Amino acid sequence: MGLLLHCVVVVHHLRPLHLLYLSAAGCASSIVADDCKMNSIIDMIDNENFSIISQAAVVTNLMNIDNDVELNEILEDGIGDEDDDETSFDNNVELPLTFTNMEGTNLTIDENWIMTQSTSKNDFTRELGKDSFKDKEELVRAIKIHSIRTHRQFEVIKSRPTIWTLRCKLYLQSGCKWKLHASKRKRSGYFEITAYTGPHTCLHYNLSQDHPNLDASLIAMETRHLIKEQPSISIPALRAEIVENLGYTPSYKKVWVGKQKAIKHVFGNWEESYVALPKYLGALQKFNPGTIVEWCVSRSNDVDEVEFRRVFWAFAPSIKGFHYCRPVISIDGTHLYGKYKGKMLIAMGVDGNNQILPLAFAIVENESYDTWDWFLSHVKNHVVKDREGICLISDRHGGILKAVNEHGSPWLEPRGFHRYCLRHFINNFYDKFRNS
Repeated sequence: MGLLLHCVVVVHHLRPLHLLYLSAAGCASSIVADDCKMNSIIDMIDNENFSIISQAAVVTNLMNIDNDVELNEILEDGIGDEDDDETSFDNNVELPLTFTNMEGTNLTIDENWIMTQSTSKNDFTRELGKDSFKDKEELVRAIKIHSIRTHRQFEVIKSRPTIWTLRCKLYLQSGCKWKLHASKRKRSGYFEITAYTGPHTCLHYNLSQDHPNLDASLIAMETRHLIKEQPSISIPALRAEIVENLGYTPSYKKVWVGKQKAIKHVFGNWEESYVALPKYLGALQKFNPGTIVEWCVSRSNDVDEVEFRRVFWAFAPSIKGFHYCRPVISIDGTHLYGKYKGKMLIAMGVDGNNQILPLAFAIVENESYDTWDWFLSHVKNHVVKDREGICLISDRHGGILKAVNEHGSPWLEPRGFHRYCLRHFINNFYDKFRNS
């Protein structure tokens, strides 16, 4: 990518001199003859042997200007004349897209780095590709992407549900008059740009890899399709997509926040999902008659509000199907990796073809004697029921052992059997003796 610089041509009256590049941020570096000892632009200007001749517009750091290029071919006149008036030169000369004074190359200026020349509202909407937007979100996205691709910045002056007013972010520093106002039309409901002042007259000097208008909200809008297809997509993968499409590299934190916003838009947020959980499980019971749901909640002082602790459910087809399966149930727990931590407990059966049949599920706060005893009691009451001789297979978690070995447990002989999972046993053996 090209680097936007301010080019100042300085002429030495006694030695062959070339170009000095001054960034808009004020940092200067010079390209001069080997025998020239002064590297600072201040030193050059203060020295009587130097004169500032002219200022060019925009160059890129991709250029490799030959030292033998004569300045007379770049500037038509006035070189070395101390009496010349600097104001007689046009500082806004439009640069050609192709530089003919470069040897052996066909390098051209990237058009994205050329200052936009849209001076009217019609010109600007033509650059955006449309003049009306179905909602404010679509308008905001279009303006942000335009500012990023033209390497300009804006700030919001006023934002309400029906209006949006912007101005150049460098207004106070440079006096740039760029301004935009959009409002919602009552008749159509669409947003339209109703006032525009342009183009930008400020000199862009953002040398950062990031862009202020490339915020988390825009990242969310640009990555929704990826989140929908692959919710577990990594932050580096999302950032690479942004770099490829928009040319800037946002921070890891900004991309992470953007991903959370996209997840919320596609799947809903965590709080609303918990609120909807009773309605969802109620729908499962309504449309799958025989499905079992058991809640464990804590009531607060407000009788209409409860705090979620646990929930157990078993689908009716699984309950019926278990009576045609082998008398074996495997149980285990796994972590929940969402915003709210917890554990999911699972019970599984095996049919005559050695295929797994999910039997029951529970979301609990942790793995403990209390949660395993609660889960196993519901498995016995709602899935196993009066069936005897069931073999329960598990790892050696302390909560499971205590719940199973209680007096009168239905999982102990002669009513049932408890065996340990061989895979867990082998893994624990290797961990204990450090021998593969």
